[in-house]
Amino acid sequence: MEEGFNSRRFLPSTSMLLAFDMAARTGSFTRAAHELKLTQGAVSKQVIALEELLGIELFERAHQAVVLTDAGRSYAKEIRSALDQILSASMRLIAHPSGGTLKLAVLPSFGTRWLMPRLPGFLEAHPGITIHFVTKLAPFDFGSEHLDAAIHFGAPGWPGAECTYLMGEEVVPVCSPGFREEHALGDPADLASVPLLHITSRAESWKDWFAEQGIEKEQSEG
Repeated sequence: MEEGFNSRRFLPSTSMLLAFDMAARTGSFTRAAHELKLTQGAVSKQVIALEELLGIELFERAHQAVVLTDAGRSYAKEIRSALDQILSASMRLIAHPSGGTLKLAVLPSFGTRWLMPRLPGFLEAHPGITIHFVTKLAPFDFGSEHLDAAIHFGAPGWPGAECTYLMGEEVVPVCSPGFREEHALGDPADLASVPLLHITSRAESWKDWFAEQGIEKEQSEG
């Protein structure tokens, strides 16, 4: 960054952003003024100041309405998201002034079987913290999802994330007594010729298990 360059001069005031956001939502400076409890002139002045600050025209002015330009439409989407985050942060602080919020992503089965039974102890030790869970089978994307942390199964190869090993596990094949009797299962190699169930979050589990047992099995749908 060049010496003396001050990026803060491109940071609009909250008044500018609120006026722009409401005008973008309503398509009218008059209606925006009504929603914000301001005069139409005040809203127009804030939007003009924002356009001058950015050096970009955000609206096309018509007689009874204003229409976002392409640049304005793109900017409005990002500003709306930023304002929503500010509002959410403020509401969380009001609701829990002594603590914070943790947005945690987990696999559904891990969340219900392992994490949830241990949650009361954590909340008792940290009463000021609110936890929001996000559950999904696909890998979590920290770049596009607003997550604080994630607990997931797999190799530590996520871009932009600091990975910490939590625990190992013992994986064993299971089946019903009837299935075992029907297919005469007595040896691990016998599993290579029977239908197998797969789960999305661990698509390679059977392949890895057979490799650990030294058993060759052709890849097939199951």
